[in-house]
Amino acid sequence: MSANSVTRVMIVDDHAIWRGGVRSMLEDTEFEVVAEASSGKEALSVLEDAKPEMVLLDIRMAGGDGLDALIAIKKRSPGVSVVMVTTYDNPTYMARAVAGGASGYILKGVGQDEFIETLRAVANGEMLISRDALVRSLRSVSSQGEASGELIIPLTEREIEVLRLVATGLNNREIGAILFIAEGTVKTHVEHIISKIGVSDRVQAAVWAARNQVLNAEKATD
Repeated sequence: MSANSVTRVMIVDDHAIWRGGVRSMLEDTEFEVVAEASSGKEALSVLEDAKPEMVLLDIRMAGGDGLDALIAIKKRSPGVSVVMVTTYDNPTYMARAVAGGASGYILKGVGQDEFIETLRAVANGEMLISRDALVRSLRSVSSQGEASGELIIPLTEREIEVLRLVATGLNNREIGAILFIAEGTVKTHVEHIISKIGVSDRVQAAVWAARNQVLNAEKATD
């Protein structure tokens, strides 16, 4: 964040009324709204000119997925702090926000004081992801298999290797390039992993991997 007392903010949401409400909320504070956008695509088009220090980004928008926009924004402007602001109290979305580099995750129903205090903490360099949300992510897989050694069908060495890469946030194409295998083969491995460990998607698989210390295991080989 800038050393200046004012933090430049861009609001990205497909509802103009909500954007206006946030703009009004931030009046007479140290946060200056320098740009607004109704979609992730529009946000990227004005990002360079607006030069915000913080982006308030909705998750579900008519113009596209805010979580995809998060990744694009952080890639283009790594120093920008992004706070996801959403109506969805969803641990999978929260996990994706963490993986994408978000600094915070705020529900739209919070009060004005909490909202502004959260922005202040982020502006001061804090990473604010709700402890409750993190606990929910862990609990979502807690009943599925406490450790890889307890699985009815254990993971193969290659599956462990793929899972480790999934947990770093890589997509199937990137994993395939690293392991010198086809993208379709990676997809099959991921499907088998998800089935074996009893989770619903690759985000929960990544949480499971961290919980069961798969990332700390010795590098597997074929």
